[in-house]
Amino acid sequence: MSKNDSQKVKWEEMFPDELLEAIRRCPVCYCAYGLAEPHGAYNALGLDWLKAYALVERAAKEHGGVVAPPFAWHIQERPEFDWFGYRGVKQPLAGSIPADLFYRTVLHQIRSLDARGFRAGILITGHYGGLEQDMRLLCEYYLRRTGSPLRLFAAADCEVIRYEDYRGDHAGACETSQLMALRPELVDLNRKEPSPASGPWAGKQFPQPDGKTPSRETGDGIVDSQIAELGRVAKELLDSYKPKSDYIPPTLNEADDIWSRFEKLTRKYWWCSLTLEEYHNGQLPAFPGWETLCE
Repeated sequence: MSKNDSQKVKWEEMFPDELLEAIRRCPVCYCAYGLAEPHGAYNALGLDWLKAYALVERAAKEHGGVVAPPFAWHIQERPEFDWFGYRGVKQPLAGSIPADLFYRTVLHQIRSLDARGFRAGILITGHYGGLEQDMRLLCEYYLRRTGSPLRLFAAADCEVIRYEDYRGDHAGACETSQLMALRPELVDLNRKEPSPASGPWAGKQFPQPDGKTPSRETGDGIVDSQIAELGRVAKELLDSYKPKSDYIPPTLNEADDIWSRFEKLTRKYWWCSLTLEEYHNGQLPAFPGWETLCE
């Protein structure tokens, strides 16, 4: 049993005094991101978000901290980047929203953490492939424009895996094993797709070409390594926090001004601004740096 297993960690389940005490005890807030989209016939549609949310909940119970209220909508259904269509998927079944709406929401969530007295925010997305780079750019800009002492860490969940050579995938042995460890009732490897390889639900065939097959044992190893790494990150963020006595977090209106400026300056450098052709050709323009943009 985790050391905090009996404590509430979900923000929305706490009474007001409990949240204030949780922040006082360990001022780290975890935010999980993902969406519902096909991950083969054998995984629940919400794999990306389900694993991210379960990971941060376990991390908070193990190491302390608060888990932000759920947000299970993300970036996927982009006509200029038709990843599912390219793979022959006829029914994406994806709970997607526009990239600018997602990033604007993330910025306002960061502002909320800042205004509620947290010292660190850990943003983990279970849906990845490049958009985590945009999230880090957004975190940088928020801190740069506000001067906030808040410490931020944004990453794809696969970036905090420290187990063997697993580095993430889509519906493969890595993600499927993770869900088997975190929500075993939502994986059924006996469910088959009516066509091979990616099929209509973007799955895999097992064993994979490298011989890997999903298993609960593998999932436990991956997840345990992620929980340990998130604990290390949380400690590092808190240790590096330096309070500013005169700092006042931005209002909602001020945060919207920050968002408008960020979008105008950086949108063409977002990974999520790539077309599928540009992605395949490696044509993402390099971010020139804040100084070059006169920021």
